[in-house]
Amino acid sequence: MLKKVLRNLLVILVVLLLQAGVALAEEGISKTGDPAWDTLSQVKKDWMLKLYDIVVVDRPELKPVADESLEWRLKEMEYDTKKFQYMSDKHPDMIVRDKGLYAFANLDWFPEFSEELSRKDPAFAELEKKINKLKEDLSKSKNLKTLEEFINNLNKDEKHKEKFKRFTTELARVQKILTSNNAQVTHKDQ
Repeated sequence: MLKKVLRNLLVILVVLLLQAGVALAEEGISKTGDPAWDTLSQVKKDWMLKLYDIVVVDRPELKPVADESLEWRLKEMEYDTKKFQYMSDKHPDMIVRDKGLYAFANLDWFPEFSEELSRKDPAFAELEKKINKLKEDLSKSKNLKTLEEFINNLNKDEKHKEKFKRFTTELARVQKILTSNNAQVTHKDQ
């Protein structure tokens, strides 16, 4: 079951995560203090950088669309981290910690949460607008489909199999952190 969840998460992340230039990669994703979330964020960012490097080396003509995709993904990670922090503070019971990484990473987010957070943190509203604009612009890119196909087929390429294996291992490490922290929280509640 864990392997299937990790494989599904891997496929989703492979399709969605790309990386671009050093300046974007140096942007930090703020820490939340939650070991599972913070580790997952770092693993995702590292994976994006690795994918970006592969794209630039193997398919340099796709670099412009990979750059756009990375900018969008990094901003989206920042956005998700702000949402996670909000939920940790206001609705910790809504963070799913006992159904694997996929459920943990996909927050149940409601428009009223965005409204409240935007009132408290105007930068959140700006970030939301920026992400929507980046996503819209990316969707118009003529090479997006080519990039997605290239990324989707990378795990079949022998020279990249070890990278995918390491990424899966890192996801399993995050799953262990999540499981360990969930057990500690459950134990404290008893």
